[in-house]
Amino acid sequence: MMTPNSTTLDDAPTMSSPNPNNPPLPVPDFLPEGAFARYATLDWDRAAYSDVSEKGRQRKIIRMISRAPNAPVRVRHNFQIGSIDSSSGNGPTLHAHDYPEIFIPIRAGYFVDFGDKGRHRARLDTYDAFSLPLNVLRKFEATEDAPRESQMLSIFDTTLEDARKGIKVTPEIAAADAAAGLPLDFEVSTDLVDSSPEEVEGKHIARFAQLRVEESEGLLIRRLIASGDDRAALRTSHRIQVDFLEVPAGMQSRTMAGSECREVFVALEGRPVVVWNDRPVEMERLDVFSVGPTESRSIKAAGDDRALLIRVRDLTNTA
Repeated sequence: MMTPNSTTLDDAPTMSSPNPNNPPLPVPDFLPEGAFARYATLDWDRAAYSDVSEKGRQRKIIRMISRAPNAPVRVRHNFQIGSIDSSSGNGPTLHAHDYPEIFIPIRAGYFVDFGDKGRHRARLDTYDAFSLPLNVLRKFEATEDAPRESQMLSIFDTTLEDARKGIKVTPEIAAADAAAGLPLDFEVSTDLVDSSPEEVEGKHIARFAQLRVEESEGLLIRRLIASGDDRAALRTSHRIQVDFLEVPAGMQSRTMAGSECREVFVALEGRPVVVWNDRPVEMERLDVFSVGPTESRSIKAAGDDRALLIRVRDLTNTA
């Protein structure tokens, strides 16, 4: 199956492809089993959805945190997070979720079509965030072409064992997929709702360039999601908190003795080092590290560039 520019999914390079000239760092053997995933060693999931290799829908998905038994991070969490690599002209069918879903482009940008029949469109640039309303149809399309491709993080705020059980399509979409010979992965529903561009831009999209920067404990924090917290850009209802954390080059944040919940760090830029229980853990791009509530942590920016990470606070997970 070929993409519009005649590059196959298996041939297209991804950020997770091992680079023989710059091999990934070894994972420290002192870390708890299943708490850390070195992204550069992961392969994309060819069975993530039945259509990921179909022409016009091709995309490469890696779920770093999920309830799957072979998930790279095997510590149990009450949310899921994964990466999506895709090219212009490809994307999923229109679908809705009955749980909160968050899109954050991390390389280049994406168009997101949403609402009744996907009639509205929003553009997300790098690090913008879209917390999509429940039961609103959506699909996405990259702004870039292979081999570079666009890339984004998708966060599912759900405790479902299989997050696909919370995904819905309309009878019309189901019929069109059946006519095209595509298997039906999702629930067929008539309870889907519309959402206006004004509501979405005002409540559900946060532009990275406009996020307020707060200095705290040696961190520059951009608060993205925190229900009931006026400091967060998106105050829609979530059971998780999501922040961008930045540490200036050569600096280190104060050591925090612990947290009231499990925290997950995802590296985005620079050479972040999480000092975990006084032991340094070097992180590369899109590495994922789950830190327990009783474990101490601070973040250092090694090298000459800032360290930028995403932190997801798993508020209902105190183990």
